[in-house]
Amino acid sequence: MFIISAKFTRKQLILMFVGAGAAIVLAIMLISVFRAGSAVPGYSGVKTLDDRLTFMQSFGWKVDPSSEQADKVLIPEKFDAVYQNYNQIQREQGLDLRYLVGREVQRYSYDVQNHPSGEPNVRITLLVYKDKVVGGDVASPALDGFMHGFEYPSD
Repeated sequence: MFIISAKFTRKQLILMFVGAGAAIVLAIMLISVFRAGSAVPGYSGVKTLDDRLTFMQSFGWKVDPSSEQADKVLIPEKFDAVYQNYNQIQREQGLDLRYLVGREVQRYSYDVQNHPSGEPNVRITLLVYKDKVVGGDVASPALDGFMHGFEYPSD
């Protein structure tokens, strides 16, 4: 049987506890950052243009790939009425932007070639976070236009 003893000053003990506490907090933060992407509801595996085209085709949409526009969008910390209404569209299609408040997402939009309304200038928008479609819509920019989820209208 071995007995090991050590002598620490009060200052050394305090520094050890503070250091251990900081290490635990850092570990928790890193775990939450790495897990945040997997907890967000969405459609995984959307890394390339071909993936995005396949995704849109899976809902029945035909788009012009050359019309792609891409930019970054910051999901606000607090949703105003416009964002609440937009997020309602997302929730109706099984998505929810509340998981991404304060985060930046990639926005891709394309000209839709086959909207049943026949209306010109209809665009489909995909919001992508960590190769996952986390939101989006199909919309007309007309004054009396429309906005709906990804589902192809049956009427």
